[in-house]
Amino acid sequence: MARRWKSATAGSSRRLLTSLTSLDFLLHRSPPLYGGGGGGRPARSMGTLAYEEIVAPSEGPPPAATALVLHGLLGSGRNWRTFARNLASELAESSSGWRMILVDLRNHGRSAGIEGLDPPHDMVTAARDLANLVKSQNWMWPDVVIGHSMGGKVALEFADSCARGDYGESVILPKQVSFYDCLLFTLMFLFLTTAF
Repeated sequence: MARRWKSATAGSSRRLLTSLTSLDFLLHRSPPLYGGGGGGRPARSMGTLAYEEIVAPSEGPPPAATALVLHGLLGSGRNWRTFARNLASELAESSSGWRMILVDLRNHGRSAGIEGLDPPHDMVTAARDLANLVKSQNWMWPDVVIGHSMGGKVALEFADSCARGDYGESVILPKQVSFYDCLLFTLMFLFLTTAF
């Protein structure tokens, strides 16, 4: 049976939508995007990260849970596409379904060159970018955050900042944060190449 995937990619239309969302934010005074400045105001101009949404096709209701999937240094969300599709399919058969959000962290993938993602380029700012993405898209806070290498460090910082309340009172701490480093993949590669 052929599977069809719902995929929302961010490109030039996403940047236009970001500009319109920012204008709508100013005109309608939506809840603030949390930039770490005083009083819940952004500490820098707001540019949102590029992302891709993967949802397994289903006859039932929309997915009840969300996972943010974060790549490693020099990677992009595309690196996790096959993994996310397979995981979403498996989970759709055993639960009410999951939505996988493959995020391109600042200065990586389709987020490279987006205006508004100003320095400093560190883990704290990258984690804040995730919170701003969640707020700008009016998503529920993610249930799970999965990160590889640098993405894992961003995931840990995101969870720590959520626990401290850095992103506001509405924040909900992820139920699980998973950190995968290169060693796991190296061991898997060595096993597969020597076992066969």
